[in-house]
Amino acid sequence: MDWGRFSSPNETGKSVPTSAFEHNEEIAGRLKAVIDSVGGLGRASDIAGVSNDALAKWRDGKARPAFFALATLARAAGKSADWVLLGDQATPEGTRAPAVMADDFTLVPRLGVEASAGHGLVALAEEVTERLAFKTDWLREMGLSPSLVGLVTCRGDSQDPVIKDGALMLVDMRPDQVIRSGCFYVIVLEGDVLVKLINRRTDGTIELISHNAAYPKEIIDSQRLDKLTIPGRVVWAGQKL
Repeated sequence: MDWGRFSSPNETGKSVPTSAFEHNEEIAGRLKAVIDSVGGLGRASDIAGVSNDALAKWRDGKARPAFFALATLARAAGKSADWVLLGDQATPEGTRAPAVMADDFTLVPRLGVEASAGHGLVALAEEVTERLAFKTDWLREMGLSPSLVGLVTCRGDSQDPVIKDGALMLVDMRPDQVIRSGCFYVIVLEGDVLVKLINRRTDGTIELISHNAAYPKEIIDSQRLDKLTIPGRVVWAGQKL
């Protein structure tokens, strides 16, 4: 997944939860190291999609960072949001590796994020609310890495009847994916979390498509690509009948 190309939304995104962020000198030092690594405050602000003042407040502990902006900035420096917040306690490459029970089942984290199949929901912090068991072999048969998947709830009817309101979506969150046309993705666009079918056009623009004809297609041109983040691809959706 090309995280470098699709940078984070602006500072209107929901911030990291208080339980995950308590400013101290170690966090400040790691965030400063990330900022310096990408070329200083101005360049870091451009990557994160926030103002210099907002980023300086995060660095100085005067405000809590927006999760997706922090994740994008950290990844540009070869780190992760988890590393900035937790240091050596973070799991490799910032993944929230789910537990595996008896080598048969993987406990996949259900994230505190609802992706809108509609006009957009404000981005929520990526907290783990619970974990659900999936057969590890089945995840691998789907071409997934069991430690790099998450569950996200769909809200809205723009993808009806393929993905219905309330469906629980299994999301492939590997950072090295190639964005493919004809697939569903959880995206963050200008602070809104959405689930959309993506079409990559030959002119370099991105077309966001809804199955429900009541929702028109949206074209993301080169001037808006830096407002687009793609956390993962939807590979399965389960819902109540």
